[in-house]
Amino acid sequence: LTRAPSMSDDEAPKKKEWVPFSKRPEWSDVVPTPQDDGPNPVCPIAYSDQFRETMDYFRTILKTNELSPRALDLVTEAIKLNSANYTAWYFRRKVLAALFEKDPATYNYRKELGYVDGMCRGSPKNYQLWYHRRLVVEQLNDPSEEIPFTAEMLEEDAKNYHAWAHRQWVVETYKLWDGELPFVDHLLREDMRNNSAWNQRFFVISKTTGYASKEVMAREIECAFSYIRKAPNNESPWAYLRGLFVSGVKFSEYPQVKDTCLEFSGKYVACPHVVSLLVDIYEQEGTPESKENAAALCVKLATTMDVIRQKYWRYREKNLH
Repeated sequence: LTRAPSMSDDEAPKKKEWVPFSKRPEWSDVVPTPQDDGPNPVCPIAYSDQFRETMDYFRTILKTNELSPRALDLVTEAIKLNSANYTAWYFRRKVLAALFEKDPATYNYRKELGYVDGMCRGSPKNYQLWYHRRLVVEQLNDPSEEIPFTAEMLEEDAKNYHAWAHRQWVVETYKLWDGELPFVDHLLREDMRNNSAWNQRFFVISKTTGYASKEVMAREIECAFSYIRKAPNNESPWAYLRGLFVSGVKFSEYPQVKDTCLEFSGKYVACPHVVSLLVDIYEQEGTPESKENAAALCVKLATTMDVIRQKYWRYREKNLH
């Protein structure tokens, strides 16, 4: 084997050395504002020199409300040092709005969205960052990049709460419902235990067709059961199935739910989820025989199948008498 050629130390690209603001000519007119921790700080933080000086200058432009190109550059450096700095993001929007008004060609929100793209990839669970992205999209009034972008973020982490929240805001605000259920179906085929995808399914249907029609309910009941058959102990489709009946819909309106659960209880004897749902079904029926059946299942859950929640099942059993 031959060793691949590599750059020498002289040829390798050098990392740009940080220049303190106090040594930058364009900042010579600014007096930094040190952080005031009081005369006797209990636990002073050991900030780096770069962080301390950047924030000292940031405090000054914040105090003087300087809305200039150099202020935008400074805020960019402050955010790079701490991307969760809410005040820095707030002031960035303020500076950008002022600069956009004067020179929209140079300082525009399309470029800002590109900046946010890079930041999101480096810090995908940063709340301040996703909030900033939403406000940028609102300024552009153009959500065209958001569906593919959130799909990319969810490809990296299918349970990224911030990406899901942003996607829900986008599809609801701009009525981008088409294609959302197929997207959810794709995610569930990839991972049937993705509770975030099940939540998105409920969100999309609730906001579009709703669950009032028999056709939609029958379809969604069968969808849940199709995934339960593949992995009976996967709680996500069970939770989704139970959620279909929380708005006052009666189990008796869809007898296939009880019939299938009775079938599953004999087939998947160690599955607590099917027994739990049968408790709800029997309790809702309300007959003395049904209540006895529900109570017996509560005992079964408390003693053998779901012992960790035995107090809950004992409570349910007590309320059935």
